[in-house]
Amino acid sequence: MNSEPVGLSDLAVFAPQSRLSIATLAAKRIQENPDLQKHLDRALATTGQQAMRFPQLWEDTITLGAEALRTLLSRKSETQRLGLRYLTMGTETSVDMSKAGSSYLQGLMAKTDFPLPANLASFQVQQACAGGSLAALTLSGSLKAFGHFGDSAVVVTSDIARYTAPSTAEVTQGAGATALWLETSPQLLEFDLDSVGLFSKDVDDFFRPLGSTTAKVRGGFSLACYHEAFLEAFADHCRRAGVSPQQELASIDAFCLHVPYAQMPVGALEKLFTIHTSYSADQIREHLTQCGFFESLVPAAQIGNLYTGSLWLSLAWSLHERSQVWGSRLAGKKYLLASYGSGNTMAVWTAKVAARAKAV
Repeated sequence: MNSEPVGLSDLAVFAPQSRLSIATLAAKRIQENPDLQKHLDRALATTGQQAMRFPQLWEDTITLGAEALRTLLSRKSETQRLGLRYLTMGTETSVDMSKAGSSYLQGLMAKTDFPLPANLASFQVQQACAGGSLAALTLSGSLKAFGHFGDSAVVVTSDIARYTAPSTAEVTQGAGATALWLETSPQLLEFDLDSVGLFSKDVDDFFRPLGSTTAKVRGGFSLACYHEAFLEAFADHCRRAGVSPQQELASIDAFCLHVPYAQMPVGALEKLFTIHTSYSADQIREHLTQCGFFESLVPAAQIGNLYTGSLWLSLAWSLHERSQVWGSRLAGKKYLLASYGSGNTMAVWTAKVAARAKAV
């Protein structure tokens, strides 16, 4: 067992250039069917979404992921790339029901200036929006348990969120990819793997039938499932950490959660604080503001739902924003991370900002 910390050293994000204002989309749908106005007005007010990115005809889950991966690899030396032992992909909009998306990515990278070694494990993880996070936790554990010096892992998350048109769910569409570089002695975040909190349950809150290009979602039920899973996984995390929920919340400097749409994680965190603290509603909002939580939701409101990448998009923005606020005090700050996958599963864990994070 490696005694060194393990976690995230680098993170790249890619979003397709094509952008559509949610207000423009809503206006078009209302023009086509005026009966939709009250429903779409409510959807815009409750989701907090302002725009979405969408792929061109020549873009798909693989090409989006390849863009994020190429950006990540461009920042690595040849020696670092040769130390890569795992290449994984988290997605719920795969292009192949058998072959892993990571295999396609490896092939595409061979056509660039950043070819990957053949001596690595390549596979895909699927559990709705949690696939990428589950891959990151699993590979971090593998590196810590039996990794050699210089070993590393890459997790690519890539998804295209599409819903039936016309519908209120359209306002939460989006597309994009992230690429994570994981290793021991990480430069960005050190994961606490000993206290990862988990919760899973068989529910039909969100699913995409085989052969369908659009997902089916039961909005209100999915929101309730998200809240339940978050509360239960957080409680499991606290038990494994040996601390009370009150103690743990008091120790957290920043929060990043799965963001299907900008307002969804807000209710979950507010509920958590209401249950485990004596804060009033105004005090909770003020505390979350001071932690930079609402700032972490900004990219999701502009880009849309990245499914497996939504947590990591939020984290990338938060680290950038918090580095400006905290400056030299960035190192040692404690994040609470939460990843939700419909169907469902939730993982909650903490991570400490590494000493070299400011330089990344």
